[in-house]
Amino acid sequence: MEQGQPRVDCQAYAQTKISNHARVFEGPEAVTPRDADELNVERLAHVGCGDVVDEEYDTKVKIGEALEAAAQAVGDHPVERSDAAAIRAAEARVVGPGATIPGGVAEQAEQAAESNATAGHDEDKVTIADVLKWNATAKLPTDKAVTREDAAAAVEAEAACAPGEATKPYGVGAALTEAARHNQDESW
Repeated sequence: MEQGQPRVDCQAYAQTKISNHARVFEGPEAVTPRDADELNVERLAHVGCGDVVDEEYDTKVKIGEALEAAAQAVGDHPVERSDAAAIRAAEARVVGPGATIPGGVAEQAEQAAESNATAGHDEDKVTIADVLKWNATAKLPTDKAVTREDAAAAVEAEAACAPGEATKPYGVGAALTEAARHNQDESW
């Protein structure tokens, strides 16, 4: 008998009835589980991370997730300059001051706001969902959890681009504020 931990092959079996006929399941195929050493190497491979975060149990809301929540809440509203400013502030909190993501959600939001300013009918306008839904988590490079400072930066940017108007109760800034509140409650 070999010394050390034995590795066991797990079998993944094909489904006999599938509802999505476009997806084909082949099986059985052997799946080798990862051992503890492989998991530790993967966890320590996170660049720039002083603490190892167990992503399976990390329930903090990330900036990209909060932006996508805003898309769900007010997705059918056209992107305005104040929305673009809040999205730019949120993206800057992820990538750092002065840095931008070419083709990122902030750039897309700014282009949408410019386009919407000259568009005639609402149906011709680019919506918040068009910019943020599914894009925010895919285009933002990190899994930075939302903090009160992140939310404040977005709310300030949103208010600065809409002087004299109240911040939107269900806008980008509000989504980040709610996410920061959730994350703060989680840390207690």
